[in-house]
Amino acid sequence: MKIEKIVFMGTPDFAVPTLIALAETRFKPQLCITQPDRPKGRNRKLQPTPVKIAAQKLGIPIIQPQNINSFETINKILEIAPDIIITTAYGGYLNKYLRLLPTFGCINLHPSLLPKYRGSAPINYALFNGEKITGNTIFKIVAKMDAGPIISQNKIEITESDCYTSLYKKLSESGAEDIINTLRNIEKNGLITNKQDHTKATFSHKLLKNDFLINWNDTTQKIRNKVRGLANMPGITASFREKRIKIIEVEILDSVSQEISGTILDVSKNGIIVSAHDYNILLKKVQPSGKNIMTSYAFSLGARLKKMEKFENGF
Repeated sequence: MKIEKIVFMGTPDFAVPTLIALAETRFKPQLCITQPDRPKGRNRKLQPTPVKIAAQKLGIPIIQPQNINSFETINKILEIAPDIIITTAYGGYLNKYLRLLPTFGCINLHPSLLPKYRGSAPINYALFNGEKITGNTIFKIVAKMDAGPIISQNKIEITESDCYTSLYKKLSESGAEDIINTLRNIEKNGLITNKQDHTKATFSHKLLKNDFLINWNDTTQKIRNKVRGLANMPGITASFREKRIKIIEVEILDSVSQEISGTILDVSKNGIIVSAHDYNILLKKVQPSGKNIMTSYAFSLGARLKKMEKFENGF
């Protein structure tokens, strides 16, 4: 059976490559659903979602319901009579009626190897925990979050140079290809799924304020993992001279820490050496409050850093 009628649901940048990939094939969606415009910035001006911007450029009709399960929204979807609904990072719960509406149901692209890292922050947690491998899972949506049967999985290596920004890009672009391949496989072989092993499920909970604050008393490995898991955006925050500064890139050194955690030991063109709980750590890139990302050396010149000054924990 051919898949001819598709409804796509997505909201952030992560979903855009998938929408574009669909639009470039015969799987172009007949309708795109995204979250309502939200106020952002200092002026709290309403801003469209990245998916809305992309859909407008692609000439795909858009709706932005406050409630995805409302009668009005469901009637709009019923007009399409979709063969399948594809979601990726939409940000809303689909009720049973909506899940059963399309011929092949609703499928979701999730950036982890389920059942590992169910939840809202799988890319962050993969880096926080020092994973070497991650990937995308496409699964059929059920009532329980990220617990549906798996349709396909593809692994991606996490390199030593990867951070949240680079891994986000890799997974979003790879996921777009995965969705196209999945649709073709469904047409050829039908919807074949495999149950998840729920006993092996782990969760990536929504990030809270404390997750964005550095703790110099942590091990250098944990600090590096947290830096990678939040860089380049939104960044992990430290305090220096009572001002916020984001730590963007670090390197663990072989020298054992002998000073109070957070103490500046040396400054060179390579960066700023800071004492941590176990080893010393080299700050390579930072972002002072209100400024762009810069090398730590450039920051040190402007700030006229002195040895034995201290970076404090985030606040």
